[in-house]
Amino acid sequence: MPKGALLHAHLDATVNAEFLLELAMKQPAIHVRLQQPLTTSNLTSNLPEFRALPQDQFSQAGSLTDSAYRLDSWVSLTNARASFSKELGGPEGFDKWVIGSMTINPAEAYGTHNTITKV
Repeated sequence: MPKGALLHAHLDATVNAEFLLELAMKQPAIHVRLQQPLTTSNLTSNLPEFRALPQDQFSQAGSLTDSAYRLDSWVSLTNARASFSKELGGPEGFDKWVIGSMTINPAEAYGTHNTITKV
């Protein structure tokens, strides 16, 4: 790929988001957190933040969608997926939410955002 083309590459054009999630689920160090409570109305705009944490910082927090979840606290990716609210689709809803957060669909690219960023 020419050097200039890299300036215009999008994550979903260079990496398969489903495969990336599949790989992340195999890594116990990968954790996720939110900056605002996750609801059905903000599911597409409330983007997760991911980080690999050192083992001494692994979290025991159970769920991103529990009312007891402290915003900005890390939850292991496997716990977050397993305990994802049934109202939001359970584990399959988690996958859809995460993959959607890493993907720009045509309606977003040309209609909603007209930019490469999701916010």
